[in-house]
Amino acid sequence: QAAPRHSLYRKLAFAAVMSFWGAKVAPGATAEADTSAGQLLHLSQACLDPAAASGASSIVYVEQNGTSFAIAVLKEGGQECCALDLFIDLKEAKLKVEGKAAVHLTGYFESDDMDEDEDEDEASAKAKASPMVEAKSSPKAEVKATPKPSPKVEAKKVEAKKVEEEDDEDEEEEEEEGEESEE
Repeated sequence: QAAPRHSLYRKLAFAAVMSFWGAKVAPGATAEADTSAGQLLHLSQACLDPAAASGASSIVYVEQNGTSFAIAVLKEGGQECCALDLFIDLKEAKLKVEGKAAVHLTGYFESDDMDEDEDEDEASAKAKASPMVEAKSSPKAEVKATPKPSPKVEAKKVEAKKVEEEDDEDEEEEEEEGEESEE
C-alpha cells in the first residue's frame, strides 16, 4: 500500500531540514556554529585530527550552566574516534576541546520540533490504517509458547544430572559400607 502523498511530502521536508555540520576544533578552543532558533545539533562523531602527533590525546567536553562533561576521550594510536548520539542546543551549551591535538566533530542540525511532527504523522497513519471493526482475538494467540532451550544448555543440564546421580550413588555405597563395618 502506497503512503499518502502528504506523508511523503513531510518526509522530504524533514530530510531538507536536516543539514550536515562539521568543525575542526583546536586544543583549548570551542566549536563555533551559526544556529537559528529551534535548531538542535545532533553530534554524531568525534575524531582525532589525522595529523595528530604520535601519542597525542584530547578530551571533548560539553559545557552547560558552568559545568563541563567529558563526552569523548581520544588518543592517537588508541581510541582515535568516538561515535556519539547527543542532541545539543548550542545556544545553551558549548563544545570544547582540551589536550594536545585538534578534534573533528561531525553531526547534523535538525529542527527542535521534528519529533512532534513525526509523532503526529504516525498517529494519523495508524488511525487511517486501522479498521473500523475490531477483530476478535483468538485464545490460541494469547497462549505464550515457552522458548525452546538451546542444545548446549540441554547438554549441560544432562551432564549436571549425571554427575548428581553419580554423587548420590557414591553416597549410598559409602552408607552401605559404613553399615557393614558397624556390624
